[in-house]
Amino acid sequence: MNRRRDENGSALVAVLCLIFTAGILTTATIAIAKSGAFDVSSHLELQRSIYVAEGAGNRIQWLLAADRYSYPGETLGYTDYTEYDFDRYIADGVIHKMNYYGTPLQFTITDALGGMDFSGTNYRNAVTMLTNGFMSDSDWAEKLEKLQAKIIDYTDSDDNLTEDGMEKGEYEELLASPLPRNDGFQFREELLYIDGFRDIVPLDKHGRLSRVRLIPPENTVNTRRATRPSLFTADLLTLRTYGNLTDEEAQEVLEALNDWKVNRTLLADSLDPLLLEALSNFSGEESGYYTVVIEPDADEPRPFRRLVQSYEGFSIGGPENQTLKYLEWMLF
Repeated sequence: MNRRRDENGSALVAVLCLIFTAGILTTATIAIAKSGAFDVSSHLELQRSIYVAEGAGNRIQWLLAADRYSYPGETLGYTDYTEYDFDRYIADGVIHKMNYYGTPLQFTITDALGGMDFSGTNYRNAVTMLTNGFMSDSDWAEKLEKLQAKIIDYTDSDDNLTEDGMEKGEYEELLASPLPRNDGFQFREELLYIDGFRDIVPLDKHGRLSRVRLIPPENTVNTRRATRPSLFTADLLTLRTYGNLTDEEAQEVLEALNDWKVNRTLLADSLDPLLLEALSNFSGEESGYYTVVIEPDADEPRPFRRLVQSYEGFSIGGPENQTLKYLEWMLF
């Protein structure tokens, strides 16, 4: 009897261990399944957001066309949004909201030709302008001299090494062959090949070189149409240099610009008239080329692929030949 009782006890322990192991395996399987579901859901949401952003981008193009038709020749920064029962679509950096078939998102519109111009030989003027506001900063002046020397060697057609410059041998040492191009820049991001450029002109919060004007393919767009940077794409660096402002003045203008973009407060209501007048080196007119940045609604964050589109605005009849040529189209 004792032996049979011991055998029964051993069998009970074995069964309990089996049940316990099965429970652990079941729990682990459920946890893995839930984790996989969350992971797949995020990827699906990201994939879906691509179509949402593209669709919203197409709608924005026509909203821009309708606004240009109804209100031609708008001066940026002087539009009182409270006077309208509907939204306005202007290259002034204001944050717009849209619900695109149930998906909330936000977008901004700025001038695509509004940054610093480094195309062709215009980089000389751009580097010269970058000295403004930093006249007493010898380290800054030295960085600009070295930057210009490197740009000269990168774009000229000879192999003569400029002092502080870089030619073929120097690029080979950095494993950056076949640089330099020995010709003009063919696209804006090519400037990032220049050693030290990012230290002078940093990337924006999205990792884009938005402070520099787009460099389109040759003979496609005349970027000289805009001779001054847009005020509504200006940051601290461009306000200090192109506006020749002090650090305190530039910070005050940045705060006013942010108040305009978020709350649509007129610059005339938030800036001293003399400071507003000092911004004459910046453009307040649209060039006709637009950059639209589409991203998730900040009030309802979700997995979302951001989309940037730059193109020439068209009339309400549609683009020429019903074909829209993009200067920039990037998902990130």
